[in-house]
Amino acid sequence: MDQVIIRQATLPDLPILLEFEQAVIESERPFDETIRSGPDVHYYDLEALLSSPDAEVVVAEIGSEIIGSGYAGIETSEPYLKHREHSYLGFMYVVPEHRGKGINKKIVAALETWTLSRGVTEMQLEVYAENAAAIRAYEKSGYTGLILQMRRELTEE
Repeated sequence: MDQVIIRQATLPDLPILLEFEQAVIESERPFDETIRSGPDVHYYDLEALLSSPDAEVVVAEIGSEIIGSGYAGIETSEPYLKHREHSYLGFMYVVPEHRGKGINKKIVAALETWTLSRGVTEMQLEVYAENAAAIRAYEKSGYTGLILQMRRELTEE
């Protein structure tokens, strides 16, 4: 495999990042029936993330091809927690033909390094409970489960 480079994303990367976002949404729809259908669904304001001083968006490249992405954003933690701030990890995506090669782990490591450079020592993420492949990938990077969010749709009978 050619060398994988992890670098900060830039505005010219926005078209491929928007494609990746739609791929993430499409891959998560089977786990979440509450996600609206259609191409107008967005999880992120990618343009704002690219220019935010409190976020880092990175891409993974092989040669000149962008094959993965991720972001970390500094957020204020709940006042009852030990840490005042944490870094939220999201937008994790690797194109299918490059999965299983450790690229996600490299993206996570780069975002952890950025987080530590900001003086933040807590990293958090959300993953669907039934998304076993994603859970395994995060566990390989040292993450453990904490809370399971539950839901129920209510209907009038």
